[in-house]
Amino acid sequence: MQNLRHTKEEKNNFKRPKRSFFLNIPTKKILITILSLFIIFLVWEKAFEYFNIPLRIAPKPSNLYQFIYKEFFTQHSSRYQTVFVKSLYSLRDAGIGFVLSLILGSILGIIISQNNLHNSILFPFIFLTQLIPVPALAPIIAVYLGYGATTKIFVIILFNIFPITVAVRNTIINLPEYYSLLLYSYTREKKYIFRYLILPSLVPTLLINMKTLVTASIVASIITELPLSVKTGIGKDIYNSFNNLLIPRVWVSIIIISLLSLLFYIAISKFENYINRKYRYGQFQYDNN
Repeated sequence: MQNLRHTKEEKNNFKRPKRSFFLNIPTKKILITILSLFIIFLVWEKAFEYFNIPLRIAPKPSNLYQFIYKEFFTQHSSRYQTVFVKSLYSLRDAGIGFVLSLILGSILGIIISQNNLHNSILFPFIFLTQLIPVPALAPIIAVYLGYGATTKIFVIILFNIFPITVAVRNTIINLPEYYSLLLYSYTREKKYIFRYLILPSLVPTLLINMKTLVTASIVASIITELPLSVKTGIGKDIYNSFNNLLIPRVWVSIIIISLLSLLFYIAISKFENYINRKYRYGQFQYDNN
């Protein structure tokens, strides 16, 4: 008993040594990144000054800083939208199109995998969305749905629906036959087959394709704004700024939407890792004995 008390007291009194600054790896990475960016911007600024490169070709970091200060740190009218707000609107539409295309593509993939008749009827129309440049259809679709966000989201869905439909269909068709035979030995009800066989088999496929759909949705969201009268998106703002030679605005807009897209992609990757850790899809444990 005394030995146990001594061990407990030793554990309570034990203090881990503090990590030194040089062993703090995340801090070092942040400092290295900041220093690298500072060097890049400094070389960029001095090189453009030395070669006298005009603003219409590319801005200097000082031009970007001046625009950022004017855009975000000065007062504007209540109706004015900054490039960050417009980027959020484009990201919102991309997110809605992403979710809807994921749901509709999965439903279509399940339907055409269950019946050859459904496959022969629906698949040619789904494949047609890949042959026709979907953003070019925006003015035609706008005649029926209007020139606003509804048409934009619909075009994003058309842009993304084919790969997810094909992936879901192929996953279900290529399921090992003994999986189905094993489940049929317990039940023949379709709701249980769908719940315990089809849905779990689709999770890894959907998680993989979600990361592809993220970038495709954002690209479609920006491109689709050009022929439409969407005033809240960043794509239209980039196009108008370029035509008016507002080059710093173009560059800052591209940087902001790129960073938001990266965050969107990281969020989907974190979600994929969470699902894989929790449910261990595709992970098998073998007994060495």
